[in-house]
Amino acid sequence: MTQVHPFARRVLSHLHQEQLIAREDSILVAVSGGPDSVALLHVLVSLREACGIRQIAVLHFDHQLRGGESTADSDFVMALAATFGLQVHTGSEDVRSYHHRHRISLEMAARACRHRFFEDALSRLEANALALGHTANDQAEEILLRLFRGAGPSGMAGMRPRTAGRLIRPLLYATRKEILVYLHDHKLSFREDASNRDLTHQRNAVRHSLFPLLGKHFHPHVVEVLCRHARLGADEESYWRDLLAAHWPAVCTAEAPSRIILSGRALLGRHPALQRRLLRLAIERLQENLQGIYAAHIETLCKLLASGTPGRSIQLAGGLWALLEEEFLVLSREPQKSLPVIQEDFCQTMDGPGRYQFSSFALGLSLKDVPSSADAGPFHDVPGTIWLDAGTIKWPLFLRFWKNGDRFHPLGLGGSKKLQDFFVDSRVPRKERVCVPLLCDQEKICWVVGYRLDDRVKVTPQTQQILIIEKCDKT
Repeated sequence: MTQVHPFARRVLSHLHQEQLIAREDSILVAVSGGPDSVALLHVLVSLREACGIRQIAVLHFDHQLRGGESTADSDFVMALAATFGLQVHTGSEDVRSYHHRHRISLEMAARACRHRFFEDALSRLEANALALGHTANDQAEEILLRLFRGAGPSGMAGMRPRTAGRLIRPLLYATRKEILVYLHDHKLSFREDASNRDLTHQRNAVRHSLFPLLGKHFHPHVVEVLCRHARLGADEESYWRDLLAAHWPAVCTAEAPSRIILSGRALLGRHPALQRRLLRLAIERLQENLQGIYAAHIETLCKLLASGTPGRSIQLAGGLWALLEEEFLVLSREPQKSLPVIQEDFCQTMDGPGRYQFSSFALGLSLKDVPSSADAGPFHDVPGTIWLDAGTIKWPLFLRFWKNGDRFHPLGLGGSKKLQDFFVDSRVPRKERVCVPLLCDQEKICWVVGYRLDDRVKVTPQTQQILIIEKCDKT
């Protein structure tokens, strides 16, 4: 029986503990030719049977930054994969041109191009996961770099063993020293990237200059200490995720693919730490990640919110915009002018007949109870006026915006329908959907204002009282 190397046993334990690979998974392995990725490929191949991996394939990306050295890297990876009988899928892009076009650092440009290739490969090859060779040293470097860039507490959780985008990091617990021992024991060669010695790159400066200094004067095991800090941060993030999910419905007034509207009053009424986390969550939901968003951006949003200055807008990283409109904070992917959103006083309940003003939306509601007549039909043919069966209303009434998952029973349909599908069928422009008010009682949407009544509140021959609602101009 072949003896399993201690390093491989630890990798296997890490894979099981973090549930990174399931039986019959098809795994892609990103291999640059450097020591970390070579060790990653070798150990996953050796654990293939133990993990029940159905298929392993290699990905290699050429950044076109090092001329002949890049070609030699590709040749090395092709030969390495051939020794294991594995397929190789390659990609390349002119990273330097991307760096100039998008005016970002060369390191960020390389990451963007590389990850675009990874995402395409995952989809095209229908793989379950893509394994990356990030190590404990990479994690420690990332923690320090995030700290220097002003990341908030959530950023201190560092890289995760698994991401929602199907990226896994089987070596995230292992130090570079352990990896070099593993390579030596198996007589595995690897490529050295000369650019990793260029101290003009921040990560290289942290690796080759700062870490030795910290190890000498502060802690000899600084990498392990920072990784432990990241694990503690990850536990904190798990708690915060549950807490944010509980607060989100009260803070988010409307959510659409290109815009999220938040209640300023609800945000300001919460602890500053929770307020910042909710703002981060809103950005993450809008752009699907927090890339380029740091603590300074969140503080800027908090100051905008606290200013209480309607119509004021700011631009955030990644092309995001924020606008304060009355007591609402609008986050959008497009520059925003003043938006027709309902002011926070829509939380005012409508307990019965009367006149109700909604200041920023210019919508007045007149509620009157009148006896039903035998010839009353399901509609009252007066523009801006609707008739409801007062007996079907669960008082009080209130107005709100569309939220994900909203359903109602459009009049005449005979069943329920997602509000999003109703908007699509009614050809309501995407940008306007989040601004359409919904008249609700305590159980249901009664009226999609200006569009359709709910079938459950229609006037029928059995109606005893009619509730007349008139849409009036703002006075």
